[in-house]
Formats: sequence, C-alpha cells, structure tokens
Amino acid sequence: MEEFTNFLFEEWPFSLAFIFITILIARSFLEPILSGVKTLSVQDAVQLINRNDAIVLDVRLEHEFKEGHIIDSIHIPVGSVASRIRELDHAKGKTIVINCQTGMRSKQAGSILKKHGFTDLYSIDGGMNAWINANFPINKSTKRKNKK
Repeated sequence: MEEFTNFLFEEWPFSLAFIFITILIARSFLEPILSGVKTLSVQDAVQLINRNDAIVLDVRLEHEFKEGHIIDSIHIPVGSVASRIRELDHAKGKTIVINCQTGMRSKQAGSILKKHGFTDLYSIDGGMNAWINANFPINKSTKRKNKK
C-alpha cells in the first residue's frame, strides 16, 4: 500500500489525469439519470415521434430555427423555457423530444422541464446536425400550423 501511495504523490500529474478522466466517464453515465433526459439517435427519435405522437421542442436560437427545423416542432429558445413553461402545459404527460443544434442545450432544457413536472423527456444525440446529416426532412417556414 505504501508503494501505491508513493506512486500517487511522485507521479501526481498522472494521478490527476486519471481522476479527471474517471470523473468525465462517470459523468457521461450518470448525466441521463441525474437530468432525467434520455438520449436517443435520430433514427430512434423519428420512430418515437411517428409511433408515439411525441412533441418536438426546438430550443435553439431564433436564427438557427429559421435556417431549418424539424417539421411541427415547437420553438422556445433554451433561455426562455422557464419563463414560457405554460406554453407546454398541454404536453405534460406526453413524450417530449428536445432538439438543439448539437445536443447540449437540449439537456439543459430537459432539466428545466423536469423541475416543472415533465417526465418523458428525450434529447436527440447530435441534435439538428445529426438530423441533417441523416437527410431527414426539415421545415424552413417560420409559421406553424395549429394542431387541434
């Protein structure tokens, strides 16, 4: 045990690197559990949207949304999700697929939604970039049709 302790102190840069890498790996496994937002591929997202009548929430900035978005998605920028949460009251209890450009902001938005009682939350791995790379359809119109 003394040799191990000596190694840790003598080779402290390696020890710190090991600890840092371990934390990053653990975080990647724990993040979906802690945030309540599950990550899924674009292919799985399409199946979920088509099969489950899921709601797509786009949390990107206005100019990103105008460049192209998933058809019938609701647009609320991540910075406005908390203040505009009432707009999503109709979606409580439903599946929500959250989309951003790369998948990072969607997890942040998912955490906010979870705090407000939303439970069935998904984030698209790779976000809109992955959606476009998979050649899935996008809408460039800024007007949404009202669903009844």
